[in-house]
Amino acid sequence: MKKNNKKPRVAIVGLTCCEGCEFSILDLTANFLDLTNRVDFVEFRLIKEDPAEHGPYDICFIEGSVVTESNLKRLKKLRQVSDQLVILGNCAHTGGVHRMKNWTGRIKAIGEVYDRPKNIENQDILPIGEIVKVDFVIPGCPVNGEEFFIVVKQILAGRKPSIPQNPVCYECQINGYECLLQKGEICCGPITLGGCRAVCLKSKQACWGCRGLLEEPDVDKFVKNCLLNNHPVEEIEKILEVFGIKDDWKNQSEKEWKLQQTPHDLLVIKKK
Repeated sequence: MKKNNKKPRVAIVGLTCCEGCEFSILDLTANFLDLTNRVDFVEFRLIKEDPAEHGPYDICFIEGSVVTESNLKRLKKLRQVSDQLVILGNCAHTGGVHRMKNWTGRIKAIGEVYDRPKNIENQDILPIGEIVKVDFVIPGCPVNGEEFFIVVKQILAGRKPSIPQNPVCYECQINGYECLLQKGEICCGPITLGGCRAVCLKSKQACWGCRGLLEEPDVDKFVKNCLLNNHPVEEIEKILEVFGIKDDWKNQSEKEWKLQQTPHDLLVIKKK
């Protein structure tokens, strides 16, 4: 972070989204007011009627998915004028619920929504990190406001922000919640990044992975050893689709299959 007498210029921008992450930030109340003393929110449409949308920004936080061409253009422009770009929440992180149409079939999905879909924009939905360079991710659906506050303070202090790599299961068990995975339900707690205080498990709702995966999780092993014995693949895929982690499992499964084939392939090459 640049050191000068001026407050850092900060933008909080929503692309195609519900703005839930932005409301979580406002719910910080006193801590949000503390942030307003530390930074200049030059763009944040929930609190500014006339935002400065042109930049430059020291930090730009982006919520939502790239669903339209205008979303894409704005994202690329924001990347150009921002020293640091941090994405907020599941839609920006993994593509979120918007990404489900990729697996359903974009043409089929849009035909079920619109009577005349011919001129409706219908892009593939990608995580923002696959479109532009991202400096950090604050996960969740919505984000944890207190976690956002901690990350912002780390950035303002010139530190590289970090989130502890504990699974949701850790928070579930230290709070004494019932393990739904042991009851035979589909729960992604062992492979999902914690930080949500296992709020879904508190309400006896299984974790569906809204905070994304831990670093280097063995998703394929988890699915095969913990889920496939009790659930068909189609049911598992529907759960993994909701918050966009289905591709992580598919890619890892395909990679493992290729590695298993390698010794045989090398043997054939040597024989030739």
